[in-house]
Amino acid sequence: MGDVAIGVGLGNFRDGEPEPAALFRYVERADELGIDSIWMPDHAISQRPALDPTVLMSVIAARTQDIKMGPSVMTLPARNPVTVANTYANLDHLTGGRGRVIVGVGLGADPRLCEVMGVSADQRADRLREAIEIMRRLWTEDDVDYDGDHHQLEGVTVTPKPAQGPLDIWLGGNSNAALRRVARYGDGWFPALLSPEAFDAKLERLMSYCDDVGRTVERDEAGVILLSHVDEDPKRARTIRDRYFDRHAFELSLESFETCSAFGTPADCVETIQRYVDAGCTKFVLSPVGPFEDRVEQLERYSRDVIPAFS
Repeated sequence: MGDVAIGVGLGNFRDGEPEPAALFRYVERADELGIDSIWMPDHAISQRPALDPTVLMSVIAARTQDIKMGPSVMTLPARNPVTVANTYANLDHLTGGRGRVIVGVGLGADPRLCEVMGVSADQRADRLREAIEIMRRLWTEDDVDYDGDHHQLEGVTVTPKPAQGPLDIWLGGNSNAALRRVARYGDGWFPALLSPEAFDAKLERLMSYCDDVGRTVERDEAGVILLSHVDEDPKRARTIRDRYFDRHAFELSLESFETCSAFGTPADCVETIQRYVDAGCTKFVLSPVGPFEDRVEQLERYSRDVIPAFS
């Protein structure tokens, strides 16, 4: 098993979008603390404030030195793959071509994210596959021709190309269909809201699907997103957890939510992560919950009290 890497999410802005200065301080502090990576959700439409992940990544590229970054995850079927390939190749160039840019993609949790872009829900899986095929070719070839059901290209070139070859593409999703997509054309798997036991079972299923199609996705190339709030006072952490849970329409019970999130004391968080490590997971995104003004403090707690346990 590889080394454990722990990144952070930007989180959502249910309590209102943060002031730019607070947002900049969060990403800068994550970089200063040596946190592995930072991830942003993608919601082209939303009932709560949401910022575009690619715009955010441009800000991060300008204000940080080392931290890796990516969307978690981009609704790729709703987007033009040529534009995405060009934009993310540009981001790779602007971050020094050092492997700091990772492309997390998926169908989109809400079909309306595609429908408002003129893409019907039943086209999403095919469009996702075609988009990934196109992006990988544009990152490695010139004068690309492509004749798909949804995309046609003739002699298309993107420059600059990623410095180290095609960018890694991680696919989100927990379903068997999502796992089959990872097996067929993903570089990694990026689920959320899975207990350690479920992660273990689905990772084994992914390995089986890879065997079926004759592809390799390394076991280490699977990471889980954990909603989190760490506090020395476990009651305060649970209060934040319960408030967050009550404000979201999760299709699981609070008891189930507890098994796939990391709320509590630093020791509780370490114990939760260790259960995933024991299940075969080596990559994590701790996505802090609570008012945005508290999130830099959460970074400090992760860096001081949680991440060293896995160094």
